[in-house]
Amino acid sequence: MLKSIFYPTTQTAFVWISALYLIFLLIIGKADAMTILFVYFVETLIIGVFNALKMYKTIAFRKKEDGKISFVLIPFFIFHYGFFVAIQSIFGFALFGMEATNFIKEPFHIIENYGLIFQLEGIQYALPAIVFNHLGNFFFDFIKNKKYTKFEAHEIMFKPYVRIIIQQFVVILSFFFIAFGNAGLIAALILIALRLCIDLGLNAIKEDSEILDYLSSKLANQKASKEEIKKQLLNFTE
Repeated sequence: MLKSIFYPTTQTAFVWISALYLIFLLIIGKADAMTILFVYFVETLIIGVFNALKMYKTIAFRKKEDGKISFVLIPFFIFHYGFFVAIQSIFGFALFGMEATNFIKEPFHIIENYGLIFQLEGIQYALPAIVFNHLGNFFFDFIKNKKYTKFEAHEIMFKPYVRIIIQQFVVILSFFFIAFGNAGLIAALILIALRLCIDLGLNAIKEDSEILDYLSSKLANQKASKEEIKKQLLNFTE
């Protein structure tokens, strides 16, 4: 089962390349630990953009099929997702604004703080790795495998939250090691390794996979059948 998670495949190639590229940047000194940390923090915005694109593709397909589907769900998603990101950003900036960082002063200045992050040294090298990962997933998994035919837009709309909660927990935990533990490089490598494991684990939960069958069997109960659990897992880990 572990082999099916960690063994590189076409589907996970972008995850591996992204992680290895970030490690390479650390080794050659083009990005430091704090830059890697903030790149993963900013990933929340990138996830939202690609989720909106997935919703658009799904709605466009459904609209072509029956002509009754509206694109109104997309601005609704942008509104509630934007509100969620704003709240978690304030919380994150409040932590990052401690004495360990010297450029974040006021956590409520969300746009200004993100602007400062995008000016960090090395961010221009590290950020493309995250975009590349999601871009590859969008085209070679979501589009190529025609996942837009398997889900409704309202199902995709709430998909990012599980991944983001896990992601931000790892980022915040890593922040304390980087900022206060005097182990910046090691903490950054651990952060990349943890994110790699999480992304590979989520990618391993796919149709007809051994892991999906195992998890759905364990989680199935009187309220939800095995097939219903499978669809929920596929949706939340897509």
